[in-house]
Amino acid sequence: MCDVSLFLRAAMNGKTKRHPTSLALILFFLHNHMMCHALYIEDIMQHLNAEYGFQTNLIIDLTGNEHTWEFLEKSLESKVPKILITHLNATTRNLYKSINMEILSIVRMDVMHLNLTLKLMDKLLWRRHYTKIIVDFHGEGAKDANNELPYIFHRFWQQGHTSVLLHWRNATYTYTPYPSIQVHSVANLRDFQKLWQIRNFQQYLFKIPFMEFPPRCFSYRNHKGNLIRTGIYNKIVEAFIKNYNGSMEFEYLDIWSMGLNREHANDKVRNGGFHFIPTQMIASEMYERSDAFHLGKNYFIVPASKEINQSLYLLVCFNPYMWMMVAMLLLILFLFIVVVNYRKYGKGNFVESVFHAFKIIIFIYDEVFVGKTLFNFMLHLLFLIVGLFLTNSYVCNLSSMYTLRIYEPELKTLNDIRLTKLGIHVFGLDYDQFLALENMPSVVYDRMFVGNDTEFFVNRQKLQLMNIYMGGDDVIDYLFFQQLYMRKPLAKYIPEPMYTLLYTITMPHRSPFIEFFNRYLSYRKDSGIVNKFKMDSQWDGVISSSLKFLQDPITNRSMSMAYLQYGFVIWIIGMFTGSFTFMCELCCCKNRII
Repeated sequence: MCDVSLFLRAAMNGKTKRHPTSLALILFFLHNHMMCHALYIEDIMQHLNAEYGFQTNLIIDLTGNEHTWEFLEKSLESKVPKILITHLNATTRNLYKSINMEILSIVRMDVMHLNLTLKLMDKLLWRRHYTKIIVDFHGEGAKDANNELPYIFHRFWQQGHTSVLLHWRNATYTYTPYPSIQVHSVANLRDFQKLWQIRNFQQYLFKIPFMEFPPRCFSYRNHKGNLIRTGIYNKIVEAFIKNYNGSMEFEYLDIWSMGLNREHANDKVRNGGFHFIPTQMIASEMYERSDAFHLGKNYFIVPASKEINQSLYLLVCFNPYMWMMVAMLLLILFLFIVVVNYRKYGKGNFVESVFHAFKIIIFIYDEVFVGKTLFNFMLHLLFLIVGLFLTNSYVCNLSSMYTLRIYEPELKTLNDIRLTKLGIHVFGLDYDQFLALENMPSVVYDRMFVGNDTEFFVNRQKLQLMNIYMGGDDVIDYLFFQQLYMRKPLAKYIPEPMYTLLYTITMPHRSPFIEFFNRYLSYRKDSGIVNKFKMDSQWDGVISSSLKFLQDPITNRSMSMAYLQYGFVIWIIGMFTGSFTFMCELCCCKNRII
């Protein structure tokens, strides 16, 4: 272009008068050059459509000149569907809600319509600002490219448009944002793709909020006194920034004592100047989220069930149906002995028969029927089998249960919460979210309350379950890690989840890093690094003394009167039954005498 300009200036100065065709030749070449420029944009569009498989071309032109329709007619040769926007109020809908965003945007703008065009682009490409954009800029009102282009690209950077190819004055430009906006002239698409793929932040400063929310984000000082920032979410963000030569600036937020509400939290994300939020936040239109790296579930943390009273071990060895069978067997043996005594000796002996039946059941009986006959032998063999089976079965169950310990039934569903008297203490920032959940038992809504958030954090951290607490599966795995060496844990969780959610990294809208970060996060998730971050965070909790391995309390396992209490109850029941039978027998004898 410079050679053409010099040649044209020489021709106008009369230096080519000896060659009358020179001026016409120059004008011909200049016309061809301008035509090639018009075709060059179309060639780029066709090349990008073919290489990336775009399914839609978005054409934006608010300049209102005749070149729009000329360009549209020429671009119709491509079979890719096109959307033409020529008015600011042509649409009020974000395109990602209605069409597939495999889209290439072609934007024609000038200095006069720069702000309006960027405003329209921000609305149409909302949450898909990282898609590729070709800009045909007509800057007749602009004089110096060195001043205008950095400003234009800075505006694109503020809206998160990172893949931009701009034509201006027969030249093609793009930009790199690190460590500041730098404009690059590109000769072909290969140069553009190389610049776009450069992933070196060059110590670009990322502002990150930091909070104490283990295992997602927390800190401690090692044995050398150095501050160590760790946590699953923090490690993901930190690895991304350090891997691509970035730097970090942290701002500490005490979320447990500052009394955060949802509006304050949303305002911090939008206007705090943060690039990443290293903790889990609920889905909202107020901010952007990365791709999910885990499908999580939220559970209720409840106290583990207590051991039953020792005096109950004598009863729980058999279930109720087994005890009914024993009672029926006792009745059958009693009737059988009465009938045999009556047939052989002509008397029933009810009291003696009851005690004989009891002796057979507990396997301490003596000779029931006198005489060494085959019939008596078969009866004693039957009694031996019955007593041996019941006694050994009972003793084995009793020994194993007393060794392993028997506990009260666990809470398995959300409805089981009504069996306890515990309230549900929730974090103040999450209270409105939990109340908005549907299809939960009414007892959950009735028991939920907001208390002191600091107490919530401390009690949940130390598993001091004076109330029921809520926690994601990552938090539960972290807290329960301190029960690793306990025989009987202090806390468990109700297996029925309260709700499920996608674990993501929160970012503000228009973040220029979202596409690159999602690609990085996908690699880390597929390689298993995210799972390693989770395990490392658990051990970091132990090193930081945030977690302490708990030990089982020392219990007295010796026999006590409580253990034998129901033994005396059974003995008393037997004595009462025998006495009652004896009184009935006396009454029958008196009636016979009368």
